[in-house]
Amino acid sequence: MNFFKFLPDIYREYRYVNYGLLILAVIFLLYPLGVSIPGEVEPYLPFELPTVPSYIATNYPHVPCSSCGLTRSVVSLYHFDLDAAFAFNKAGILIVALAIAQFLLRFPLLFWKSSGLCWFDLIQLIACGLVIRVVLDTSIILR
Repeated sequence: MNFFKFLPDIYREYRYVNYGLLILAVIFLLYPLGVSIPGEVEPYLPFELPTVPSYIATNYPHVPCSSCGLTRSVVSLYHFDLDAAFAFNKAGILIVALAIAQFLLRFPLLFWKSSGLCWFDLIQLIACGLVIRVVLDTSIILR
């Protein structure tokens, strides 16, 4: 029995969501190429992109933060420094792998007109978000 045949056809509406997710995936995958880590790595691009100057964990250093070192981990991974990426934040490698998977999963939705595929994509997006949340929460516990 096909589970998706009982759900409404959302292909027409979902294609705009898919375009937006494709653009976000491209931005996420290209942005670390222009970010540097002072004293660690230089950007690949001839110019440096702006980074967020501070975040809430710097104001509350005694509170554990699951995303501490995540940007440095992703940038180190883009520079093929796996040891540094793993040392900064273990979740950085998983997040880059999921971003690449999301980029690749956008293309079937561009070419196949299937409402079931749209519903499957929504379910896997929620699952990816939950996996990232669990990994970030367990990285606090394992520190």
